[in-house]
Amino acid sequence: MLVLFLNKTNKHWVERIEEFRLKFPEIAFEGYFSSPDARSLIKEANIVIAARLTEEEILSAKNLQVIIVPMAGVNALNWEAINKRGIMVSNCHENAPAVAERAMALALSLLGRIVEFDQDLRYGVWHGYSVGSPEQDYWTSLRNKTVCIVGMGHIGKEISKLLHPFNCKIISVRKSAPFEHSCVTSNIDWAIEQSDLIFITVPLTRETRNLLNRERLYKMKGKYLVNISRGEVIDEKALFEVLKENILAGAAIDTWYQYPKSPDEIVLPSRYPLNTLKNVIFSPHVGGYTIDGVTGLMNETFFILEEYLKSGKLINQVDPGKEY
Repeated sequence: MLVLFLNKTNKHWVERIEEFRLKFPEIAFEGYFSSPDARSLIKEANIVIAARLTEEEILSAKNLQVIIVPMAGVNALNWEAINKRGIMVSNCHENAPAVAERAMALALSLLGRIVEFDQDLRYGVWHGYSVGSPEQDYWTSLRNKTVCIVGMGHIGKEISKLLHPFNCKIISVRKSAPFEHSCVTSNIDWAIEQSDLIFITVPLTRETRNLLNRERLYKMKGKYLVNISRGEVIDEKALFEVLKENILAGAAIDTWYQYPKSPDEIVLPSRYPLNTLKNVIFSPHVGGYTIDGVTGLMNETFFILEEYLKSGKLINQVDPGKEY
């Protein structure tokens, strides 16, 4: 049996892999840490640890039984090929508390106008009491607000916990919930209408792509939006328009539409000039990028792998029909 690591592996990953070599001497463990041409081994692999696999790679991997994604998002896999081959997929969620904390930090910064006031004050521009207390300088408190969480998976549940001290009314939007006017509902339009602040935490699937379309965004007058899901869940052009026209009060975004292809590439995260707007907070997709979050994902990956090698049971198995 061959276990192939196609994710980025630092010294901590390599140390754990060496432990597994000793624990499972009959199994081969390979990856970029052992060969720069590791990706060519996919044709022989039984288990692959990777976040991205193409249709060609999946169809050529005749021995492939399991893909373990060392993070939550599985949208970069080719699901048509996976379903055709009947391959099982598992993912990891141990960084959910860190992502939720980042979401809360973004929400508080957005409503509190932290970034806007910081940037102005660096150039000697004051707000508030020091310049006569103009009402347009008010920032917005999170306390007692109605908050909509679209997607109540691991991250959504963690955000809900963090909101409790602020005495917020929470409306959870779940696909499986009744389509009714209640605090747990599948009626996303009603939930958004009732809310002051909306968190987007859904996975990117066929059903959630453009979930916040032009029609929904233009109905969000005076509301705040935090996206820690995937960029494509929100219509990019319409998002720019509703922010520019001050229909949406503001947005804080951690997941984007354009990414650099190399560490030294300079690229704006949107095809539209969102960077020119004061009511947007930018974050470079680092929601789970803490020591605890990254280590947690690594530990969970090895836990899933060990359980499967020992028992054939796959933990955190992704539903191939839902793609999450």
